[in-house]
Amino acid sequence: MPRQAAASQPFSANGSTRELLKPPEDLDQMERAEFVGLVVGAPPCHFLPSDLPLLAAYAKAVVAERVAAGELAAAYVIDGKPSPWLPIWQGKVRALTTLARMLALSPGGRVPSKSPKEAEPVSYYTRMSLSEGRRDDEPN
Repeated sequence: MPRQAAASQPFSANGSTRELLKPPEDLDQMERAEFVGLVVGAPPCHFLPSDLPLLAAYAKAVVAERVAAGELAAAYVIDGKPSPWLPIWQGKVRALTTLARMLALSPGGRVPSKSPKEAEPVSYYTRMSLSEGRRDDEPN
């Protein structure tokens, strides 16, 4: 396949040629919502297509951590012993901190090295098309 010229790339509303990352098909509804919130909440040039597996893993870890936290809140001690959900919750929190560091989601990762263009907010329709897994620019 021949290489495509940069001029043939579609432009977004903010003048960037980078497209928003689409959530993978294997994410459930809650994980997809976390993925979309993460991608839409970051500047358009923050994530690269190569970050897609890490973003999906982060979304899954967020949902799993919330489930484990809910189970811990319901019963922290069972028969005088810590809940079996405690090590699961600890592992998910550890995964979240590691992935957040790798994806530069911490406050230090948000400090721009050079001043980016003012990013326009993502529209409601773009957010909905991402969460539904469809593209508006493709024919039906």
